[in-house]
This record gives sequence, structure tokens and C-alpha cells, in this order.
Amino acid sequence: MQTSDSVRFKYGELMAVASCFACLGRPLLLSRNEDPVAVKTRKALAIMGYLSRVNSMSSPREMLSDLLWSKAERTKAMQSLRQALRQLKTAEDEAGFDVVRTSTGHVRLDPETFSSDLMTVLTLLERGRADDFREAEGLWRGDFLAGFEDIDPEFSDWLQVERERVRSDVVTAAFKHLDQISTVDGGLQVEAGGRFLLKIDPALESAHRVLIRLYMKLGQRERAEQQFKACEREMRLHLDAEPDEETHDILVDKETESAVFRRPAEIGPTVVSLANSRNSIQLPEISILSSSVAKSGLNDAIYMREEIVSGLSSFRSYNLYQSEYFGEENAPMPTLIEGHELGSYLLRFRHDERSGKVVVQFEDRENGQIIFNEIVDISMWDGIVPAAGHIVNRIHTHSISKLQNPSNTATFARWCQAEALLWDFTPSSDDKAMQILNDLERTNSAFSMTYAGKASIAMKQELHFPLYDKKIASNVSTGPLALAERAIMLDPWQAFNLRAYGWATIISDMPDEARRAFRNASRLSSADPTNLMSVAEGLAYSGDVEEARLIADRAFSLCTFVPRAFYEYLANIYFAADDYENSIRQIERCSGVGISGLTTRVASLICINREEEALQILQRYSEHRAQLLKSSPVGTEDLTLWRKRINFFQDETTRRNFDRGAAFVQRFLYEGTGSV
Repeated sequence: MQTSDSVRFKYGELMAVASCFACLGRPLLLSRNEDPVAVKTRKALAIMGYLSRVNSMSSPREMLSDLLWSKAERTKAMQSLRQALRQLKTAEDEAGFDVVRTSTGHVRLDPETFSSDLMTVLTLLERGRADDFREAEGLWRGDFLAGFEDIDPEFSDWLQVERERVRSDVVTAAFKHLDQISTVDGGLQVEAGGRFLLKIDPALESAHRVLIRLYMKLGQRERAEQQFKACEREMRLHLDAEPDEETHDILVDKETESAVFRRPAEIGPTVVSLANSRNSIQLPEISILSSSVAKSGLNDAIYMREEIVSGLSSFRSYNLYQSEYFGEENAPMPTLIEGHELGSYLLRFRHDERSGKVVVQFEDRENGQIIFNEIVDISMWDGIVPAAGHIVNRIHTHSISKLQNPSNTATFARWCQAEALLWDFTPSSDDKAMQILNDLERTNSAFSMTYAGKASIAMKQELHFPLYDKKIASNVSTGPLALAERAIMLDPWQAFNLRAYGWATIISDMPDEARRAFRNASRLSSADPTNLMSVAEGLAYSGDVEEARLIADRAFSLCTFVPRAFYEYLANIYFAADDYENSIRQIERCSGVGISGLTTRVASLICINREEEALQILQRYSEHRAQLLKSSPVGTEDLTLWRKRINFFQDETTRRNFDRGAAFVQRFLYEGTGSV
């Protein structure tokens, strides 16, 4: 964590004889007395990182100066090196031991006092037991010297090569124990090894093969099938590639020649098209025109334009066209075009040199209407990103709300209508949405979000609505996880698909998969507050509370108007953080009387010993009991199942605390006439 005048490093789990320099992920310099040690520059720490990977942990001074101060004259570079070494010496004096040894011509690390988490990982992999693999997985926190790429071009070149060497060394060391799929210990060692390799690279096909072979050897076909699907998903997401034929072959039972997965050749050609591919789905069009922005020195204007374009792109709901940059004297005249029902727009950027402000104008190209013309004064905002986010959401709200009119019949417009209905959280709206999604599947079976939408309905039916509505039940013939997986297979870069998969895996007791899906969704669509808020709640349920709060803060900062449903999400995030007072305050701000929100409120009150108030809340809602019963997740046949299904929290303590509230609500709903 970088401060204004130093880089501070927190104490970690691993201790060497006297010190530890953690070089996987964030670097740590630790002291013997367990107090954090401050080092003023990253280059001082880069010296230790470099020396830890060279022969004998020793390097000539000239090589270090050329590596870390490549653009400076040799004399100045050597002076900077001496200053960095003095910083390390100061830190050593504070810590009470010596790690870096210097001489007239060389700098080296003392192997007696120096260790790193990477060295520990390699030692663990040399042993290769199940516990060793699991410990190594915990230590692996990212690429070698993550965050040090920008300190010098020469160092960056060395670091890029060294990272590949580190990864190769680690993968090779792990595979030495995985050549033979041993099941003597029930497959624990092989499974731990495979999981470690996938922590390093989720798209490493050979690691997926190890796990698929293990599960097949153990007779666990369903797990092998799930692992193959994970392999397909990760390879498409990270490599834009498909698994090799060898991976398919593992899933073939050699005795019966019956395939767990049929190969594409066996089922005929299948055309898979991305949701926003111009060959399959027509989208609203936005042409982007900039004037007086490309001039030198207008960094804020350029940054704002790129943030807005990036934000619009992240929605994956538009065909964006970048026009040439024109000066004021030769900018093209406004021209009307014959558009289509999805809309065609022009987004203009202009920097006003006199005021220093950025003018953003959004026009409808079909009729020439200026939808809005905003003069952005950066000083009025908390930075460029919030200002850009405001404009992105203004554009998105206008363009998508037009498509939600049922008179629009294009595929993407129909999807927008279905998505709006999904946010109503009522059985009748879900019924209408399902009708639209069924039509979309018939007319365009490769449109991925159709299946994510169906997964959402299937989950709501399982968790929020009773099965009394047979009309919807008959339309959901596949489970939510299978539907979400199909959406991911068709388009793993669509945030809506990833969110649906995240929630489906939460329900299926797969929190690690859910966590990764939610994080990917937040990265793919970081300008959509709705996406971010759903991700934040999902991460809170998964146990990543601090990350959830940060993402929720960003979602709120992007909203000009905050939907009331957001407050229920925020209440659950606060509940996961054990902040029950704030949880109560947020749930009071959301609209409606829903079973989930009521349970969160009651559980929060019970956790701060306000049971009387919890009873009063339930009694106050006694008149709504019939409506709550109608929208409860399941019927009264299995009340234990109801309490389990409504409780998504993965942390055991949080789960128990929420269940205390669920027990109160259970008695209110299902016992007597509403009294508890």
C-alpha cells in the first residue's frame, strides 16, 4: 500500500529465520520483531526482487543501475543506486538484522537471513503432498513482483521474461507429482495439485485434464463433466480457444464407447455467435466524434472521452464507431440518416480551451434532436471517472428505455423488455419475461442472455416464489446452473451471464466459482451500477465483505437516482460485515415488504439484542402475512429447507446469525395467524 512518502508493507503469515520478502503478489519486507518496516521507494525493493532470482543472489552494481535507472547517465544512475541501498540499510537497522550485503563492485542477498514466499512455494512443491499443494495455493497471490512493471523499461523487460520463468518453474515442479493419477489417498494429492495449478492459470488445459482424469478414475462422472465445462468456459474467456480433442477423449468410457460429452462432429455443426456480434444481433449505434480534444496538453478531456467510450463499450449493448478527429474548421455538418428501431446516435466531444471545460453532446441522428448537451466542469466532480460515469449512465438510460417499449420487435429490444420485467421480482412479470425469452430462443438460439435470463427466473422461482404457479414452472425445464452454464458457453464476456452464473453457483454451494464469476462481471461492466450492486451483494454472500463494500460504493457513486432495491442489497452487505445498525437503516429505506428484506431486518435486530423490536416489526406486518406467504420461497412442506434456501451467506457465523432471524420469520409465517 503506497503512501505519500513511503511504501509500507504489512506483516504476513510467512516468517523466515530473520526476514521474509514476499514476491508473489504484493511484496513484503518483514522485521524480526514483527513490526512493519517502511521503505521509501519501490526501486529499493526491486533490488531485492531481482537479486532473489539471479545466480548466487549477487549482481554487479553497474548491472543494477542499468536495469533500474536505464534512462539516466551512468554517474547519476550509480548515485541513485547508492541512495536506494541506503534506504534498505535504514530499514534493516530498524528491523535489527542485515539482509543486503554490499561491496565495492557487487550487491548480494544473505541466504542465511533472506527468504521469500516464492522460495517456500518451490520447497512445498518439491515435497508435493496434498497439504503442501494447499499451502502453496494459499501463498500464491499473483504474478511475480506484481505492481513493479512501470518502474523502468529495462526492468519491465526483465520482469516479463522472469515471470514466465517463474511460472514455468512452478508448473514443472507441480507436474512432477501429477504424471500418474494416484487414488491411494482418495485422490487428495492429485486434486490439490490440480487446484493449485488452476490457481496459477484458470485456463491451463493440462491441469483441467488432470482433474478430469482423476474424477473419471474415481467413478465421479458428474464432477468430471463439471470440470470439462469449467475448462471450456475458462479457455473461451481467457484464450478464445476450445479444449483439444484429447480433453474430449478423457470423457469417453472405453468399455461402452458412450461419451459423457458428444463431440461437435457427432451432433452436427453448431454456430455460436456472441451476443453483440453484428452477424447475429443488431444493436443501437453510436458514432463518436471529437474536436479540439486531440491537441497536446488536454489530458483531462482525452481521459474523459476514453472513460466514456470505455464505459459504453463495457455494457456490450452498442455498436460503437470511432470517427476521425476533426478540428473546428473542418468538422462535418450534422447529417440525418435513415436509422432503425434500435436507434442511431452521435456522441460529440469538444474541449473549450477558454474555460477548460469539456462539452459532451448526445444527438439522435434520425431526427437531429439534441438529447442532452452537458458542459462538464471537472472541478465540480470528485474526479474524471465519476463525471464520465454519470454521462455513460445518462446515455444508457435514454437509449435502453426507448427499446423497452413493447412495440419494438428487434431481438435486442425484446431482450431489453425481458430484462426490465426480471427486475420487477413478481411471478406475473417473470411469466411475461419467460414468454419473451422463449420467443428469443426460437428465433435466435445463440443469443446467450436468453439462457441467463431463464436462469434468473429459475432461481427466483426456487428461492422467492412458490411452485403454485404451474404456468411458470412448466416453462423452466432446466435447472438454473445448467442454464447459466449454457449462457457462459455462448458468451463468457457478458456481465449479465457471469452474474447469473455467480448466483447459480452460490445456490449450488460453489462459493469459489461464484466469487470468480462476480469479480469477472464487475471487471467487464464497471460502469453499470446495477451490475456492480448485484456483484457487491454476491461477493458479500461469498465472504468478501470489504471488496463488496468498495464495489457498492462505486455503484452508488454512478447513480444519479438510487433505486430503492439497492438499499436491500446494501443491507445484506452490512449484515455480512456484522454492522447490524447500518443494515437496519438500509432495509428501512428500500420499498415493499419482501420476505428476504424482512428476514434481514429481523435478524439484524436479534443480533443486537433488540428482540422485542423484532417481534413488533413482525406483528406490524401481520396484515401482510398472506402476501408474504404467497411470495415465500417454498411451501410449508419443509420449513428447514425454506430456512436453508433463503440463507446465502457462506461465512458460518454470519449464516448462523441470519438463521436466528429466519427462525423468527418462519414462526410468523407458518405458525398461527401471524403471532410469534
